[in-house]
Amino acid sequence: MPLIAARPALAAAAVLLMAGAAQSVPDARSLASDPAAVQQLVEAVSLDVMSEATLGACEDMGVASAAPMRDAWVAWRERHQLAPLRMVVARMQQRSSSIPSFTRLTEPMRQRVLDDPSPEQACAALARDWQSPAMDVSTLYPQARAVALALVKANLVAPPSPLAIAPEAARGQFLLPSQIPALTAQRGHWLVISEEEAQRKLGVIYVKGRVAREIDRPTHFFLVQQQGDRHVEQRIHLKFDAEPWVGREVVLRGVVTSLNDNSLDLADAALVANPAGLTSSPLPQAPMLRRRAVLQRVTTLPGRGLAEKDLAAVVIHGESNFNGGTRWEEDVRFLLRDGTVYHRTEMPPDQLNVAASRQLEPQRWGRWRASGKVDVSPQGRAVPGPPPEGVKGTWGGPTCPCEMQPQDDDGRPAGAWQAEKHHAVRPWPKDTRLEGSFTRGTFTGSLVLGGRSSSTTLRFMRDGRFERSYSALSSTGTLAATLNNTVIAGSAHGDGKGSSSTGGGTVGTPFGTAGAVSSRKQDDGAGRRGRYQLSGFVLTLDYDDGHQERLLSFPVHDDNKTVYMGSGSLVLDK
Repeated sequence: MPLIAARPALAAAAVLLMAGAAQSVPDARSLASDPAAVQQLVEAVSLDVMSEATLGACEDMGVASAAPMRDAWVAWRERHQLAPLRMVVARMQQRSSSIPSFTRLTEPMRQRVLDDPSPEQACAALARDWQSPAMDVSTLYPQARAVALALVKANLVAPPSPLAIAPEAARGQFLLPSQIPALTAQRGHWLVISEEEAQRKLGVIYVKGRVAREIDRPTHFFLVQQQGDRHVEQRIHLKFDAEPWVGREVVLRGVVTSLNDNSLDLADAALVANPAGLTSSPLPQAPMLRRRAVLQRVTTLPGRGLAEKDLAAVVIHGESNFNGGTRWEEDVRFLLRDGTVYHRTEMPPDQLNVAASRQLEPQRWGRWRASGKVDVSPQGRAVPGPPPEGVKGTWGGPTCPCEMQPQDDDGRPAGAWQAEKHHAVRPWPKDTRLEGSFTRGTFTGSLVLGGRSSSTTLRFMRDGRFERSYSALSSTGTLAATLNNTVIAGSAHGDGKGSSSTGGGTVGTPFGTAGAVSSRKQDDGAGRRGRYQLSGFVLTLDYDDGHQERLLSFPVHDDNKTVYMGSGSLVLDK
């Protein structure tokens, strides 16, 4: 959607209209308490949420129609004034657990696009649907708008607050997200400060970017800077409800209440209706990086990816990370016989689409050379014949002391050769059977400030069955408990019999402590049990609910007590 100039407040006008019209809704409390009417409002917003998730998936798949599709979505939600409806529902969700989170809707919609063999056609069809009667929200949910107005009038939710419009003609320079590091180098960085202090420290600034949000954090908005398949990592976080502007490019005026190399917080903001008098800041811009290619764009059907004859070795290195918790981190790479190395290993080698990956994510490729012995044969024996291209030294043996050289986003060498600590691993013999439970645990946070501990377990049985289970526990730390007598905790558990979650705690008040506990049971566990197969570098899990996973897998050591599965190693329980 082009930069808003002559018509700056189309979406914001809907918010103002709703807040004013709320006074004319008859019998607001009766309508606001009508379950069927409220359901229409929720379903209207659900349609918007699912449309946005699908749009995001289309952008991730790199379809040619992504840009005009975004414009069509923005126009559709503006035509039906969906932004103010969504703002009302967001406030309902904050006040009541009876309105569930929309995250349960977003992932299935994304997966439908990501798994579609013809995503371009599916995305173009949705863009056409937004123009058709099938997506006419006013006809599909005729009571949705009236219910939103009634909820506001009945004081069940606060009215949406419109973004202020800067009335004066703007003069000066605007800042882009890519210029945040240069601004930080020039002015220093600071943690959260008040708007008054921000005004004294830096004064009013102008910023420009497209309004976006994370799919799993729907009320956190920020400005992004993108160009084709490139983007910058820096973000301008918006400290106001920017729902009406999602998907649009805007210019804003505000003050900076937090600043570091990666982001700034913009508060006391106003929309610049007439940015014609602004020019781009001369500050240096951070380089634009390639957007991460989703897995579906660089994978292919089993057996049609990297051929076994072209794979020299799979290598791994792991070490503890104590930054912000305790976790074991591993780096797995594929070494190819042509002397290239692939750094992303979320799939088994036989599903890596080498040609697509080299084109879409060259920064994940590099060069490698061996400085010692390398064991790459399926049986763990030395490979006869001359070493493959890129390999220096003896070919054959149990270790892989390697040197590697990375590439940049354009496939050019990036830096010098570096010695790596990785060691080569062996594939699973065909139809390997394991017995026992293998577990991986992590802890993030701290005992003082609070944190989250979690564990994942995969139990293998000799008869070919498996069961996955997980557990998680989060809690406030000793600081909150000591200062204000507050303890909040939550737990979740799932296995082959089902899953459940519990949350609750106590909060200190001037009149003592108040507490509450809630629990919820879900599913029957069919999505966590089934049959398994281990062969080569592949773990295949066929679940009782009908879905299948194919994961990268191998024994990390020869004793089979540490097994790599999917994205990390699990250790045999003692």
